[in-house]
Amino acid sequence: MFAEPEAAAQLRAVAQPPGVAPFAEERALASSVGAADPEAATAFARRLLPVVRRVVRGLVGPGSDADDLCQAALVELLQSAGNYAGHGPLEAWARRITIRVSLRTLKRRRRVSTVELDEHHLSDPREPDARLCEHLPRAVDDYLDLLPDNQREALLLRHAMEHTIPEIAALTGAPVPTVKSRVLKAMATIRRHIRRDLNLGPQQKVRPR
Repeated sequence: MFAEPEAAAQLRAVAQPPGVAPFAEERALASSVGAADPEAATAFARRLLPVVRRVVRGLVGPGSDADDLCQAALVELLQSAGNYAGHGPLEAWARRITIRVSLRTLKRRRRVSTVELDEHHLSDPREPDARLCEHLPRAVDDYLDLLPDNQREALLLRHAMEHTIPEIAALTGAPVPTVKSRVLKAMATIRRHIRRDLNLGPQQKVRPR
């Protein structure tokens, strides 16, 4: 059985009889997968495969890369099924993991180069301190590690993979204003740490949290 649209899943959760927890069916399925039930794993994979394919093809288009990423994402979803807590639609949870796995895999293959997220992207033309437009005190990856997952993903999708804000919203399921906010907050956080590193000097850099 293929996945329902997430809006329909949300409405179905609201329409649950009194006393029935939202997404109880999804939680039960994921719990069975976590308990190594092969039939549950098959149903789980069939349900989430359309979501995985849609996200991956939105990131890299069709082709062998997409097939490899779909397989990697499905493996991660099956291994992580026991962690699904039912706080939202199963499809939304799967989409977040698929994006994270895809970005991690592409980065490892150097298809997403954080070198592209360089001084040009991290500098602010209104920034009075010209040093922010010069060489970064640390590797870009060090600054990315300081960000929450959703902000890091939004920033990479926007500036390393050059997706538009509406495209990122479609991929992540977040509203356009939320995506804009995540990108802006990520940039602000990185710039703040760049300023701190520049002020403290190379011998006193703050370690990534």
